[in-house]
Amino acid sequence: MQDKIHILISKYFIGNLSDSERRDLEIHIESNPSARKIFDDYHLLWEESGQKRVLKPIDVEEALNRTKSRLSFRKVRLIQYLIRVAAVLILALLFSSTYIYFFRVTSPGDILEHPVMMQEVSAIFGTRSKFQLSDGTTVCLNSGSKLIFPVEFKGKSRKVELQGEAYFEVFHNPLKPFVVKTSDLNVKVLGTVFNLQAYPESNEISTTLVHGKVILERELSGVTTQIAELKPLDRAIFNLSGKMITIKSEEDLDKYIAWKDGKLVFFNDPIENVAEKLGNWYNVKVKINKEELKRFRFTATFTDEPIEQVLELLSKSSPIKYQLKKATRLSDNSYSKREVIFN
Repeated sequence: MQDKIHILISKYFIGNLSDSERRDLEIHIESNPSARKIFDDYHLLWEESGQKRVLKPIDVEEALNRTKSRLSFRKVRLIQYLIRVAAVLILALLFSSTYIYFFRVTSPGDILEHPVMMQEVSAIFGTRSKFQLSDGTTVCLNSGSKLIFPVEFKGKSRKVELQGEAYFEVFHNPLKPFVVKTSDLNVKVLGTVFNLQAYPESNEISTTLVHGKVILERELSGVTTQIAELKPLDRAIFNLSGKMITIKSEEDLDKYIAWKDGKLVFFNDPIENVAEKLGNWYNVKVKINKEELKRFRFTATFTDEPIEQVLELLSKSSPIKYQLKKATRLSDNSYSKREVIFN
């Protein structure tokens, strides 16, 4: 099983996991502390090697030495293990074409003579991923999220595509707008800091502006229409069913952006919001069986606690009773999500 986990983790970092393999890895990491340690070691070495952006040369030996120094490894056996990790990452680099793909840009004004090379970065459930784009923009991806972007921005705009949630610190460039595409809404900026949440299973797309200015647009039949302009501390919620947008000013943005620092924040939240956040953060399915719970509001902050501890603390500070059901093996040998039931 250990060899399989090494293989799955290395495939995760090059973006080559199937859906069933991703679920297997998530469940094993959540339920096995030793697997979590292995994943964290891989993640650290991946950070050190500079492979957040492909096609960049790395010094594996130097990265390995820094990693060993930071982790204070003294046992030869562990050092040999890290060398194995480095070897796997080198192989991953050689086969990195498995998560880079090509297409030809054909939109007006952006026609290029050569194909655009695209890259995809995702954050496995229960983790966050921080990296920098070629223009200097910094992105932090939340649990279960994915960003698709060009290795190098060409043309008249900087376009990326988001599924899930991300925190953007956009490098200012007045000549080349930065555009984030979601399923039903585009966010256009020149240079600013904002949070965007657009999970595929959610009925809402929310944009929270920290500072700067963003423009929200919809694109229908090739025609782009501006629907809102946000100022700092504004939070816009676009309802996908009614195609309506609501904008309100927030005094404290921490509950919307603290996730990038590993914090799960509830502030006067209804149980439906608690269920959605827990589901996205821990990759669980949450059911609310008791209608009375919808009358209560919840305020709490958790920092990288396991879901068992979060549920226990919620139950002690509120009338919540819960059940946490284990994942079950499906007919295709993959696993279902774990299930949380609020009673």
